[in-house]
Amino acid sequence: MYGICKLKIFIRHSHGVDPRYSGACAHPPRSGWRPLHGVTTTQGAVLPQPIRCPRKENYKSQYAPRRPVRRRKAAPQNSSRAGVSLSPWRARPLRKSRAGAGGPSAPAAMALVATVAALLAALGGALWLAARRFVGPSVRHGGGDSGLMHGKTVLITGANSGLGRATAAELLRLGARVIMGCRDRARAEEAAGQLRRELRQAGGPGPGSDAGEAGEAGELVVKELDLASLRSEEPRLDVLINNAGIFQCPYMKTEDGFEMQFGVNHLGHFLLTNLLLGLLKSSAPSRIVVVSSKLYKYGDINFEDLNSEQSYNKSFCYSRSKLANILFTRELARRLEGTNVTVNVLHPGIVRTNLGRHIHIPLLVKPLFNLVSWAFFKTPVEGAQTSVYLASSPEVEGVSGKYFGDCKEEALLPKAMDESVARKLWDISEVMVGILK
Repeated sequence: MYGICKLKIFIRHSHGVDPRYSGACAHPPRSGWRPLHGVTTTQGAVLPQPIRCPRKENYKSQYAPRRPVRRRKAAPQNSSRAGVSLSPWRARPLRKSRAGAGGPSAPAAMALVATVAALLAALGGALWLAARRFVGPSVRHGGGDSGLMHGKTVLITGANSGLGRATAAELLRLGARVIMGCRDRARAEEAAGQLRRELRQAGGPGPGSDAGEAGEAGELVVKELDLASLRSEEPRLDVLINNAGIFQCPYMKTEDGFEMQFGVNHLGHFLLTNLLLGLLKSSAPSRIVVVSSKLYKYGDINFEDLNSEQSYNKSFCYSRSKLANILFTRELARRLEGTNVTVNVLHPGIVRTNLGRHIHIPLLVKPLFNLVSWAFFKTPVEGAQTSVYLASSPEVEGVSGKYFGDCKEEALLPKAMDESVARKLWDISEVMVGILK
């Protein structure tokens, strides 16, 4: 610079930049200003050429009046927002990391990969479901011999629908004489008529008369559960299948005043089995099959409230009744040692039956539920295979007191093997059903 000027060296000019300006200054003067020639400095010298034009910032800092600066309160050193680094004076955006250097194409590529993966997973799942449903798991009959049960009498409770009906159909194909034990004779007769028609359509002689040669379908008989007449009319009983059950119903009681799930699932079969033990022993070797559930794991035996009069939870009470089935089976196996009568318990898995008729499913959810059940639940025929296996297979001859699933022995939780609880439950059950006064 040439020194300190006495006066301002720029004045406002309404006609823009002086055309005579030679461009000598390093930075062109601002529009609307022009340099003054011949201004005398404090030293008395006359400026021969235009004064160098200061930069805008320098001009403001040197000549413009300063305004009071309001400083922001300094932010804490460690505080930060997402994507912003806070300094004591102002917030500055952080630099993009190298990971995001791909720009907008990186998220698009990731979305494409996710879409392709989802489509492949959906396609694979659809193919798997189709193969499972149309090819299906292998159905295992008792030994594979169509005449394996020829001449043997089987009593099945709850045989008019679901697992019981499927079990009856399979044992009929094996040549057994099947008694459908029921309380509602009309429903049982209707189910029996359907079974006979199905077996005729399958190519075999329809059941209804005594079976002839091995390989022919067995006899199908419908009887009400009148135990007095059953014991007097039947000369033998080779297999008893305790299949009937009720699932998670609202609180209600049986005719005898028992909570419905505990009364039907446990006490009813406990009484029936005890009253038929004499016939089973005289028909030995004979078998008893008890249908339980994996849901026994969530149950507990509360001897202070077996009838659920103090509190009732439909899910817990169902699990309690299924745990009682297992404890009853193990105690009965202990009591039947040396009699040539075996007893085993099973779980059929998750099966598509009308057992869940008391479960409310919202109308909008039903299509999805039906699709899931079609894809993942067993059919009644698939679910009945373990019952048929325990009733007929030579592989389990002499096996007693065991727990089965999918035709294989499975381990039990410790609470289902507690012998003291099993004995106490047996004693209390005898009193509840009137065997002991």
